[in-house]
Amino acid sequence: MKYSKIIILVSLIGLLSVGIFTFKSYKKASKLNDITLSLTEIKKQNFLNQQLAVLYASSTTQELQKGKGNSQVIFIDNQGNARGLKLSGLENGSTYFNKNDLFIEESNRVMLLSKKLITYNMPSEEFRGIQTGYLPKTKQYYSLYNTGFSKTEDYISTIRYGGEDMIHNTQIPYFISTTGQLSDCLLVVTQDLISGEFALQEVRLQSKAKTKKLLDLPLKNAEELDAISPVVVDHQHFYFVMSYYQAENREDLRLVIINRDTKKVKEIPFIQYRSKYQVENGLPFNFNHSAYINNGHFYYVNGLGEIYEYNVANGEIKKTLQLSYEKKGNSRFEQVTFENNQIHHIYSDEKQQFYLETYDLSSKKKIYTKKVQNLENVLPMSNKHYFLTNLEVLQ
Repeated sequence: MKYSKIIILVSLIGLLSVGIFTFKSYKKASKLNDITLSLTEIKKQNFLNQQLAVLYASSTTQELQKGKGNSQVIFIDNQGNARGLKLSGLENGSTYFNKNDLFIEESNRVMLLSKKLITYNMPSEEFRGIQTGYLPKTKQYYSLYNTGFSKTEDYISTIRYGGEDMIHNTQIPYFISTTGQLSDCLLVVTQDLISGEFALQEVRLQSKAKTKKLLDLPLKNAEELDAISPVVVDHQHFYFVMSYYQAENREDLRLVIINRDTKKVKEIPFIQYRSKYQVENGLPFNFNHSAYINNGHFYYVNGLGEIYEYNVANGEIKKTLQLSYEKKGNSRFEQVTFENNQIHHIYSDEKQQFYLETYDLSSKKKIYTKKVQNLENVLPMSNKHYFLTNLEVLQ
């Protein structure tokens, strides 16, 4: 009898252990399902209509070339819940939303998500993204990549471009410092890696990419300059920001303005940093989304959340707005984007809670704040080789 009780007790303990293990496994799987997405889920009808914003995050190129890390596209739904779709790794990767379609890039393919999901496998693997966008006149999506040196030691940049029918893959023999666009072509600022000299070129995406030099850029101290904004355009000029780093506590930013008709180039002293803290933290969250022009006003946002405004008509420069800035937040997972005379900003506080906010550039006021749930679980918060690289607001 005593022996039977022992057997029953052991059996109960075994069943209890199995139950606990099953519960923990279910709980873990349930939590994973709460923060992960599959291709099947994003194919569902009206998926994009239910999303408020989309983010791109990735490991660094150094990690990816070691066979480590990944990328992910992260969707924030209308209720503020974040979930991630794992992708092959692409540093500085991004998405581009055009009306009802979302263009998504990764190292070895691109995807177009609308009423259905179309996948395009690419002939080469890329690790360093430059810029992604859409040319409305030619109806072409595009992505540019810093591919690296070829066997002949010429620097190569790769361009993927096309529409729903086909995505082409081509290369141009330039190092691209920064980019912009007109309605039917790309604008690229290229740099000679030996002389350091810059040039502005036009790239038309036909059966193959055709480049045309518009002008050489006679910039002072060219070999010591770095472009830290996109090229933005109004009806008279091209604009972009260059950084002239001189010491750990001294950096000057210049606004380069090019007349579209005369091709005359001028450099304007823009912002000065005179402390180690400013220099270390002043670089933009995203060089592709750090500048914007609208209604005669050029805007630039730095890594301190400071927005500077240049008045095209009278040349006045002033600090015009301060985004929410958390010194103890995680700057690796902070991003901004300009759109429709607004700036959208995602950031975390010291408790690793994320917020998405919007400011109006005319009124200089915050007009929207949304608490984002689960993003601290989707992102590897302690991984110093992982960064948020793009933000798009879909609604």
